[in-house]
Order: sequence, then structure tokens, then C-alpha cells
Amino acid sequence: MVREFFFEQRSHLFTALVAECQDVLSEAVSKHGQATLLVSGGSTPAPLYEALSKSDLNWKKIKVALVDERWVDNQHSASNEALIRRSLLINNAKNVEFIGMKTSATTAKQGQTETEARYAKLPQPFTLSIVGMGPDGHTASLFPHAEGLAAALSEGNQNLTAAITAIQSEVTGPNTERLTLTRSALLKSERIVILFTGEDKLAVFNSAQKPGPLEDMPIRALLNQEDVPVELYWAP
Repeated sequence: MVREFFFEQRSHLFTALVAECQDVLSEAVSKHGQATLLVSGGSTPAPLYEALSKSDLNWKKIKVALVDERWVDNQHSASNEALIRRSLLINNAKNVEFIGMKTSATTAKQGQTETEARYAKLPQPFTLSIVGMGPDGHTASLFPHAEGLAAALSEGNQNLTAAITAIQSEVTGPNTERLTLTRSALLKSERIVILFTGEDKLAVFNSAQKPGPLEDMPIRALLNQEDVPVELYWAP
């Protein structure tokens, strides 16, 4: 069951979500002495990250890692790491411990082993994962019918990361080679927040909550499970 939080304005959404993130991360640090925040790229969550960077959290106790990454240099305009460094790893969070996915390997497949080792060192369960959703029903870099998708979605695959080659489309853009958290990794979160905006995507989300193949709309892997609380934050 997905808890849905709808807002009339995006500013109200971000105000509420920043407060929620603060509470969740603070509680984890208080209880466990540490917290792990998993974050997505894209333009939608940038205001959240910027506001969160100004929070008076105990950032020395919080680790930040990516949910997915395009296999591009971390200075590239399409790099999720670059976005996170610009929008979150600033202000009070400028010295936070950050774990990226991109390695020096030529391909995502070649780099997956090194990235897997990085992520295996993160405390589990992950405190909070913030993901988005595309108009094709993808989340993280779990794209419909992508090369590597079946393995990444497999319940038997206990790897945290997987190499993906998406079918190029308007949604993927030219950077189809990705590294992503697997279904198993995402479900090692204590809480998952799905953040997106717009009426069109809301219609896609509603469709994804209906029965159907995971390969058609991979976000179903998060919606059709009862192990991890999932919350939707949406505004027009």
C-alpha cells in the first residue's frame, strides 16, 4: 500500500518533504549513530537537495549514495554525481561522505564489481531512498525491457548494483549505458520516497499500481511489495 501525499504547489511539496527527510535521518542517527541517504538525479529533486543541504543535521553521521548513474564522466552535464555535488554536497552538507557509482572502467559492466564493493560497505538497511519515475514507468535506471533488466529485477539476485543498457528513447536520451541499484537493494531501504510532478506522470503511476508485467513498468517492483513502506510525493 502506497501512502500518497498530494500538494497544490511544488513549494509546499518540498517544504513537507524536507521536514520528513530531516525527521527520518535525525531519528536514524539518534537510534543507530548513523544514517544512509540514497538519492536520484534529475531536475525534479534538486530543490529538495538544496534545501536539505541547509539543514542542521549531523552530517558527519550521514552517508549519501546514488540510486543510479549514467556511465559518463562525473564532470559531464548528464552525470548524477555532478548534480548531487552541485545541489546537495554544499552548505552544511559540503563535507558529507558521498559514494558514487562511476568508476574508471570503460563500461558499466566492467565497473560494476568495483561499485558493488563500494556499496557493500554502506550500513544496511538503508535509511531512506529517494527515487523518481519516468513517463515510461522506469525508476532508478530500471528501464522497460532494457538489457540487464531481468537480472536486476530478479528476487534471487542479491547484488546491490547492476549494469543496464536501456533501449534509447526520448526518456533515456543518448546515455543508455547505466549502473543502477537492483530491486533487492532498493528493498533493503527502511523507507522509499517516490518523487515526481505533473499530471501525465500521475496517470502513469496510477496505471503502474494495476497488475501487469514488471518488465513493462519496472516501478511496479516497488509498488507491488509489502516489505518496505513506500510514499508518493506529488504536485502538479
